Amino acid sequence: MKGSSRIPSSNISPTHSRSSIAGLILLTCSAAASLLAQPNVQPKPLTPVPTHDQKVIRRWAVEGDPHGIAIGRDGTLYVGLAQPQAVIAVDPKTGAIKNRLVLDSAEIASTKELVTLRASADRNLLYIANGSDESATILALPDFKIVREITIEGEPIRDALPDPSGRFLFLLGRRVHVYDARGEKELKTIPFADPMAMAVTSNGSTLAVLGPEDFGNVKATAVALYDTATFNELTRDPMQTDKVIESALFAANDRALIALSRDALFEKPLVTKSAKQMSTNGDGRMRISIDFGDLVSSERICLPEGSGPQIAVLASPELLLYAERRCTASGGVFTASSRKVMPASLYGVNAYAVAYDRDANTLVVTDRAGYLTIYKVPRAVSASAK
Repeated sequence: MKGSSRIPSSNISPTHSRSSIAGLILLTCSAAASLLAQPNVQPKPLTPVPTHDQKVIRRWAVEGDPHGIAIGRDGTLYVGLAQPQAVIAVDPKTGAIKNRLVLDSAEIASTKELVTLRASADRNLLYIANGSDESATILALPDFKIVREITIEGEPIRDALPDPSGRFLFLLGRRVHVYDARGEKELKTIPFADPMAMAVTSNGSTLAVLGPEDFGNVKATAVALYDTATFNELTRDPMQTDKVIESALFAANDRALIALSRDALFEKPLVTKSAKQMSTNGDGRMRISIDFGDLVSSERICLPEGSGPQIAVLASPELLLYAERRCTASGGVFTASSRKVMPASLYGVNAYAVAYDRDANTLVVTDRAGYLTIYKVPRAVSASAK
């Protein structure tokens, strides 16, 4: 078992414009980390929590406000802890903590929230969006070696999304910033103001960015698609809502885009064409024409309070898994187009993030109450049954 280590906070990134003093900062950080490392201190295993919930396979209590979660090649669970700001590696069978890295200590009052943890396609890198710390951290797996910390001043980083093809890293701030996969250089800034969420296709060819858009005198939520070969905009379409989107992902072999707001789930067919234009019907009101294939299916849901962008995941191209708190809003399905994806809700769980373990066919969840739980995969419920 490896011990704990700690690195001091730094708002200087070797990829940032202030890199003229990055070498000194990195030397200082390395020296401090060596002094503060505690190789002989073995973290205690997580405390198992008994439960009568038939959906639960294993559950542990986790101190430190667990947030983002990712799964390694060998099934190891990587969990981000907001207090203290750290990442732990957990054995999924025993709850033993295999490794622990403190990113920032409470003594220096950092603001790393570890909003999301996402692994690269080969599971060799872990990408961490640090939220209001205005930074993202890249760790090598499984040894937790710091590969890079990227700082973007004035932009809380709410998601760090790796390209499945291994070419890019997308950072969600006040814009979407495109870096190479190891975070060494910013390659592009997507010209979409105040994005809410982003998603990338399974082959990495198309990036979707969702956010507010002015359609004449109407402001609504829109999705723009970008070709990742050139990062030219392919299309920009309305999502037929003005709701804030919390999470998004491609599904159905990239034939549909799924978007979740706090109280609604949207499915939009993927149709690439030129951007639509507003027109007037003579009474001063602006109209936009949409084809039937463009219409968005929606249904009411209740995302957990304070959940993060990793609240939904695919178990298969057509099966969407997400966590949902207890409420009275579920149901009321409105189908405006042919549904390609079947949602399955883990109902009554106040989750922050979920991850699907394909090898074990289980759903791993961090809970705002301070739990790390492995669940059986919930069954999909047809729209007519809800």
